[in-house]
Amino acid sequence: MRLIDLKKPSTVSVHFALPGEFEADFDSLGLKIFEGSIADMKTDDDLFNIVSLAMQFPEYFGYNWDALDECLGDMGWLPAEGYLLVLRGSSKGWRQNPYVLGRFVTTWLEAVEYWTEEQTPFHLVFVM
Repeated sequence: MRLIDLKKPSTVSVHFALPGEFEADFDSLGLKIFEGSIADMKTDDDLFNIVSLAMQFPEYFGYNWDALDECLGDMGWLPAEGYLLVLRGSSKGWRQNPYVLGRFVTTWLEAVEYWTEEQTPFHLVFVM
């Protein structure tokens, strides 16, 4: 992954990085940056909590997969030139529940289809 790639809308939107690899430079991208840790994530409910807090989902977020899909596909409550979700502790999160994270990636990629059509960067970085 190159840092410059995060400034562009792309269907290649899920990235893996090592701690410290790019983090100091994320602020230079001009994107709305959200951060959370999935080191202690064990269930889909844990993931919903982490992502909704990090991405400042509205109060009506329903804490389920359909609601996650809706919120990722419509960031109207927080307009920006582009979006970047950075999830730390990802090695541990992937070990603890790869199924939940696999489903999350699938949901993320579905939202990316919309954001790519809108020419809006929408990226996810797992910091391992």
